Amino acid sequence: MRKLFSRQLVEARHEMLSIFEAVDLTLHDAISAFVLNDKKLANKAKKATLQIDARCANLEAVCYNLIATQSPVASDFRLLQTIIYVNFNLARMSDHVRSIARGAKHKANADLKIPNELVELIETEASLVYQVLGATATALVNNDLSAMRSLMDLDEPVRQVYEEFFRVYNHIVSVEEPDEHAYDDLRRTIMTSRYLERISSVSVEIGTRLTFLLTGQRWSASDILEADEGELESMRIPSGEGVILEPKSDARYVADLPLDEVGAKLATLIRELDAEDEDED
Repeated sequence: MRKLFSRQLVEARHEMLSIFEAVDLTLHDAISAFVLNDKKLANKAKKATLQIDARCANLEAVCYNLIATQSPVASDFRLLQTIIYVNFNLARMSDHVRSIARGAKHKANADLKIPNELVELIETEASLVYQVLGATATALVNNDLSAMRSLMDLDEPVRQVYEEFFRVYNHIVSVEEPDEHAYDDLRRTIMTSRYLERISSVSVEIGTRLTFLLTGQRWSASDILEADEGELESMRIPSGEGVILEPKSDARYVADLPLDEVGAKLATLIRELDAEDEDED
């Protein structure tokens, strides 16, 4: 029974990582659909988020069933709590991605002429969000407290672009004085920027949960920032027998993420997996 429970824990962790990958890749599609006015791609992204929601609901049920039937203790329980927490936030991110896809579909259907400055800012903001997501994946796969600590630094440029978006928007409105319909279109674009900012923030929340998994401490983001890397590392506690944390195995479940968006450690693991797969072929 214990071996079965350990395998189920590993499978739940892998599903969590796989869902994270799906959210990331679907965000890429939603943003591309917005920029390119691609209705088909927007529909694809929207449908993908519904599949993600179903996977999140199933993973939550699996975790609660394991808690109810296996009475996990110590690190086993921390891992299940972490998966549930991350899973809940992945569902939040999926909802934001779906909203971006809907906005992209509306933009394509109505053939909206959004000012180039705003579209370019959306692209810039999205590229920064991808970096946050990649760093979060790196922290989760490698159980890397240092990478986790860097997430808040990566999130700050996202917030700056979001603020710049409003400055450009206010300038456009003051100069061009758009009509009521144009105002509505511009507001939809504002919400796309807002959803990106929220996705980045939620990704940081996911990453900082590593503190609880690896140290047993529930630290806030500000506490983590104040601690140095050595202090965080000294707080690590051993994983239990059932909590099998194997970065090379875990990396397979985020292997489709763009390598230029993940950390060097994770990129190396993914390349090694690709090389092994080629050798097997």
